[in-house]
Amino acid sequence: MIYFFGVILGLLPSFIWLLFYLRQDRHPEPNRMVIKIFIWGMLIGPLAAVGELAIKFLLNPMPLAEFFSGSGEKEWIMFASVVFAAPLVEEYLKYRVVKDKVLKNPEMDEPLDIMLYMIIAALGFAAVENLLLIVEKPILPMGQALKHALSISGSRFLSATVLHALSSGILGYWLARSLREPQKKLNYLAKGFWLAIFFHAGYNYFSWLIEQGQEKNIILAIAAILLLFAVMAIMVLKGFSLLKKFHSVCRICPAPTKIK
Repeated sequence: MIYFFGVILGLLPSFIWLLFYLRQDRHPEPNRMVIKIFIWGMLIGPLAAVGELAIKFLLNPMPLAEFFSGSGEKEWIMFASVVFAAPLVEEYLKYRVVKDKVLKNPEMDEPLDIMLYMIIAALGFAAVENLLLIVEKPILPMGQALKHALSISGSRFLSATVLHALSSGILGYWLARSLREPQKKLNYLAKGFWLAIFFHAGYNYFSWLIEQGQEKNIILAIAAILLLFAVMAIMVLKGFSLLKKFHSVCRICPAPTKIK
């Protein structure tokens, strides 16, 4: 029973934000596509973990037993993994879900769909992270286990889950623009990736400062994260507004057609 409640609490933050973002679409997406992309977002979670471990190992090769025990891990390796490797790997894999599973689907009929599906994949990914954090603790008594699950679910509802949705939303906007204006495709994709990775890395850096436990750093880091989220939210809302002005995705026409 405790595992059932743990799973529900782990998925809840992503489900709540999913309902919020789906309301932004004037033409609701098919439920089966939403579920499909959400599940694919969950499935890339383990792949991201493997990729991040591989980068960490390349930065600091050592015997595998020592590597997995963490006994030989250097602080700068952990810092580089959290702040640089994780954002790069995770943003790329979320993008690949949409590139491989959505862009060739005939049901994807407007630019806003791309942005929404990027967010859906991100929320699936965030759900897996939540679940892993909930179950990483050893077996606890019922009361403590529920308290732990509630703490993880509540804190990540307003932190990492938001981060994943917003960073992927920003990348989704530029991905949609790249399809509308093929002549600028590489430029737009590069801009989208740079912004998503930059904000993700910034969040991870300030979260790392909070984990260090120094009171002065904690206050500044929380303020910085709130500022990051505010800027990202404005960019995503503006992206939604701009994409709603386009009729449909056009992979052939060099210039977008706007509603007048």
